[in-house]
Amino acid sequence: MPKLPLPAGPVDSEQNQAILVEQFRALRKQVPLMYAMMFVDSAFLAFAAYGTVSPWWSLGMPAALALLSAVRATFWLQRRSFTPRPENIPHYLRGTVIVSMLLSLGFGGWGLLLYAEGDLIRRACIALYIFIGAISCCYCLQAVPRAGQAVLLFGAMPVTICLVFSDDWFLRGLGANILLVALVVLRILRTNHAGFVEVLTSRSDMAAEQLRALGAEQRAHDLAYHDPLTGLPNRRALAEALERRLSPQGDGAPLGLLIIDLDRFKSINDVHGHPAGDQLLRDVAARLDAVVGVSGTSYRLGGDEFAVIVGGDVEGARRTAHAIVHAMHKPFSGPELVHHIGASVGISLYPQDALDLDTLMRRADIALYKAKHLGRGQHCAFEPMLDAEIRRRAEIEREMREAMNRDAFVPHYQPIVDLRSGAVVGYELLARWARGDGAEIGPELFIPIAEECGLIDTLMLRLLRRACRETREWEVPIAINVSPTQLKDPWFSQKLLGVLIRERFPARLLTIEITENALIVDAESAQEAIESLRNQGVQLALDDFGTGYSSLQHLQMLPFDRLKIDRSFVTSMDRDPQALKLILAIIALATTLELPVVAEGIESPAIAETLARLGCAMGQGYLYGHPMCAADIEATRDASAA
Repeated sequence: MPKLPLPAGPVDSEQNQAILVEQFRALRKQVPLMYAMMFVDSAFLAFAAYGTVSPWWSLGMPAALALLSAVRATFWLQRRSFTPRPENIPHYLRGTVIVSMLLSLGFGGWGLLLYAEGDLIRRACIALYIFIGAISCCYCLQAVPRAGQAVLLFGAMPVTICLVFSDDWFLRGLGANILLVALVVLRILRTNHAGFVEVLTSRSDMAAEQLRALGAEQRAHDLAYHDPLTGLPNRRALAEALERRLSPQGDGAPLGLLIIDLDRFKSINDVHGHPAGDQLLRDVAARLDAVVGVSGTSYRLGGDEFAVIVGGDVEGARRTAHAIVHAMHKPFSGPELVHHIGASVGISLYPQDALDLDTLMRRADIALYKAKHLGRGQHCAFEPMLDAEIRRRAEIEREMREAMNRDAFVPHYQPIVDLRSGAVVGYELLARWARGDGAEIGPELFIPIAEECGLIDTLMLRLLRRACRETREWEVPIAINVSPTQLKDPWFSQKLLGVLIRERFPARLLTIEITENALIVDAESAQEAIESLRNQGVQLALDDFGTGYSSLQHLQMLPFDRLKIDRSFVTSMDRDPQALKLILAIIALATTLELPVVAEGIESPAIAETLARLGCAMGQGYLYGHPMCAADIEATRDASAA
């Protein structure tokens, strides 16, 4: 059985504190009743002894005991709604034991005096009154067994001993009986107190288990509603917060939803590893919280995507979005590295843009999509025209997938000519979509969509396969554009070479054209893929030269076979001196590097003559022919031969 520490001992555990508190509460209820019983018992005892002793002993002594009992009863009655601190309770318990001893000595001594002056019958009555009073007090003091033991020892035992050693066998029998009952009562006190402690211990254990369960529930709640990496509320918390505010029971206050996507974050993970990326995300979360402050709530949706709920109108949401973009543009300094990233933000408003959660989220994503297309570090608010544009793009994507299954994308070829002789020296392969309804969707629209939805690789390889079959007999080079996303595929070179091998097309007659943006996205992967193709004889051209970044660095990075001047410079060279100067610089640079130059967008003989005079080797444009299907090209070749 669990043992209760001494009332005066240390209060050293939550369980002991709980036992002490319950002891005090039990005493607070029982002690006033005990003193009332003592008063009644004293009155009967005084009545039984009246006339056999002096008035002081028959009336004065019980009056004094009654006064002391009343004082102690008042003391406990004043504490009916008061529970002291656990460390102070032993003081009250110790006082209860001491007072029990003193009152028991007084009551027992008075009873012993009355016993000595009485006859046989009075002695028996006095002994029974004393013992009944002591037993009653013991039961009232069950919460503090030592106090109950003191009552029996100092209150009932003196008279009981006199009974046991009396000359009268009747009194001896009564004393033995009382002694036996006293031992049983002491045993009951111990057993009841052990049960009392065991119940309290079980209750304490149950309370502790409930606290552990509540803690586990809280931790589960935190895991369910918070991102473990950054500590921010997660997507689930965002959805429930928006549902509460957008529900009919919500306050109906206007709010702005900002969806934030980090720029250039993936390269941090790829180059420096996931630990660096995780630390950067934590820093982003801290900075985002600092920017938003008390005006809103930040969330992490997953990956490098975050969200913010702010109150107010579109101008307030725009100010917050601008502050976020500005904050994310600043460098993030770590112990070893300094990261430069950025952020794009899409904004949708309630109730202007949407009245339900799904629409509000979708329109914020649409605005984010537009912001990313505007360039890095931009923010954009939703407009109805953006929704129509997204729906149109989704419809085009669906039609593209169906068209690819029907093989509706066909290769067209635009001639590349020698500017001095005018002879066709090659063709650029361009994709055209033969739609059943006759409507035209240009490559400037469906190529970006194909890149976004992951169809560009399949589209390019199908066009190349068909072009190899159609141009194999021409024995002239063909050039094909390669998307930046394709160069990130580690198997791209094997896929392309596999097409050439299956179609028996010479690798030396194929030129792949890449833009500088492809090298910026993932220079290492691009270099590996291109070197693999170059080893098999595939030619390499740098397309749209002068419109990207760090062009000289890229010329050093890879062994290009030619440069292509962007059509925007060529079409404006006859009216824009700056464009003409840039073309002169490109041709001079290419001449120094011994690289031939191809000019795109030639539409007039004057421009062609000027380019030839400046040293440009080749050109293409509407002056020499529009993109044509293979049958039209063959008809043109046959006519030229005739």
